[in-house]
Amino acid sequence: MKYTQVYRVIRKLVDLLSDLNEKTPTFLVGFCGEVLVKSKLIENGIFFISKGGQAGFDILLQANRKKVEVRSSLLKNEGIYPKGIMFYGWRIKDRDKVEKYDYLICVALDNRLTNPRFYIFTREEAMKAGDVNIPRYKKVQKKLHLFRNLKEMEKAIQKRPDYVTEWEIYVNRNRSKYENRWGILKHG
Repeated sequence: MKYTQVYRVIRKLVDLLSDLNEKTPTFLVGFCGEVLVKSKLIENGIFFISKGGQAGFDILLQANRKKVEVRSSLLKNEGIYPKGIMFYGWRIKDRDKVEKYDYLICVALDNRLTNPRFYIFTREEAMKAGDVNIPRYKKVQKKLHLFRNLKEMEKAIQKRPDYVTEWEIYVNRNRSKYENRWGILKHG
């Protein structure tokens, strides 16, 4: 499994960067998420072609020609909620842009890029996300913030009710419904 070997190399690099008190570069988080998803696809017997670059999506599923976009996130705050409220955050749709994917896989990683969690959405499910208007994310029309726990989500809603959409509340309360849904990629 070449992808698991690549993942091990990325992990070594992250450990070396940590030893130097350097932050993990954002591009490495995204690349790591893609590598982990490809490894899981192979594990689940799902054949694919890597795309990326200018294609507007990362992976093309061979059996059904469906397009997959992979987005990755570390646990963060980014200063939009009060201190201590942590979330994984993924952009679902940019303003004035048509998303080209059929499936969106959101990968949640810890700071060492370990313990991945995979949340898999159809395009239709992802587009149910309400529109947001957050000054820090001017280009973002739809997003998903998956909070560390429901208590932190409730605090976020209390402090920034206009930043958390009804769909995000639903996903946070029903996250297991979307986790590891590799089967929908086979039958979609």
